[in-house]
Amino acid sequence: MFPLSRILLPMDFSDQCLVMLPYAQAVAAKYNAELILLHVENENELAKAGRDQLQDFDVRRVLYDGDPAEVIVGFAKSEKIDLIAMPTHGYSTFRRFLIGSVTAKVLHDVTCPVLTGVHMEQEPAARLVEFSNILCAIDLGPQSADVLKCASQLAADLHTQLGIVHAVPTPSPGLELLFAGDWRAEVANMARQDVEKLLGGKNGASAATVHIQEGEVAKAVCAVAREAEADLLVIGRGPQDRMAGRLTTHAYAIIRQSPCPVISI
Repeated sequence: MFPLSRILLPMDFSDQCLVMLPYAQAVAAKYNAELILLHVENENELAKAGRDQLQDFDVRRVLYDGDPAEVIVGFAKSEKIDLIAMPTHGYSTFRRFLIGSVTAKVLHDVTCPVLTGVHMEQEPAARLVEFSNILCAIDLGPQSADVLKCASQLAADLHTQLGIVHAVPTPSPGLELLFAGDWRAEVANMARQDVEKLLGGKNGASAATVHIQEGEVAKAVCAVAREAEADLLVIGRGPQDRMAGRLTTHAYAIIRQSPCPVISI
């Protein structure tokens, strides 16, 4: 994943898409990466997009015809894109909890990391976004070491602190009766030991703060992100599956509920 040299920002010129621009700028500035603006059909709008904000950046504007999702996925593969930046496109109270069909397909089909913005009605300042607090969510599954390695490298490159969050399930009342009163603490302690064992590997994140949160995965991860005032959340999308794609249920829920932008690996 690192270093990032090509960042793709698909443009549809909605307010949410334009609000994603400072986030793409922030990452591009750190890595001195080429920023590629991709749009389907509207050449005039594409020429004007980010003209003032991006005058000091290496920018390429590309116009394509075709289905937006298929164009983005195909372009990302053919151009070996390192990162795609996209909004989730939730507008109303109901739709804010959904991922737009184009973004969902991209998340399913591409292999590169994707930076998604949520609740983007809260615009960032006109200046470049500054990342100061990165949180990495891991489930201790096979992909966790890779996700943690990427988050650690990102935190080092952005010169920011790193936190780790792992969610443990809330025990049912029936199960609690079978164990001693400290069962909750014991489960949390075992989870913490597993996380610290993972940190003890060659992941470069030994100094990270570890959060063990009880509850449903997406709600627990997003609660920690909110409490820690994280400005970027790093998660895994899951292994590649030809039939099901890469976007797992937990990843989908985290992306649409997160209080901050998410980079899904």
